[in-house]
Amino acid sequence: MGTVRGPKINGTIVPPTGDWLIIMPDGSLRLDVRGTIKTDDGEIILVTYSGAFAASKEVMDRFNNGEVITSKDATLITAPQFTTGSKKYEWLNHIQAVGKMVSVQHGVKIKYDLFIVR
Repeated sequence: MGTVRGPKINGTIVPPTGDWLIIMPDGSLRLDVRGTIKTDDGEIILVTYSGAFAASKEVMDRFNNGEVITSKDATLITAPQFTTGSKKYEWLNHIQAVGKMVSVQHGVKIKYDLFIVR
């Protein structure tokens, strides 16, 4: 379903997952996402995030038609939080991350850059 790659974690997005897009009156979108990461060493991490996706009507039409949208076209910012019982990855329980969309294709894939806020 997806991959997670970073300097201290590598894994795969596995079921159960769910994501909802809430269409706001102005046409922007709010995200509500829940996912499960299984690390390459077998640990389980829950990730939840909300976010905001803002784009022009033209870009939203392209998005809805399945085109790849990049950060040059639209703004999609998220605030992921992680929960795990793993001793190795317990540092994730103590951070707040922010994410910025690199690219998205509706119903197919999304790529984020994530950063820890300190």
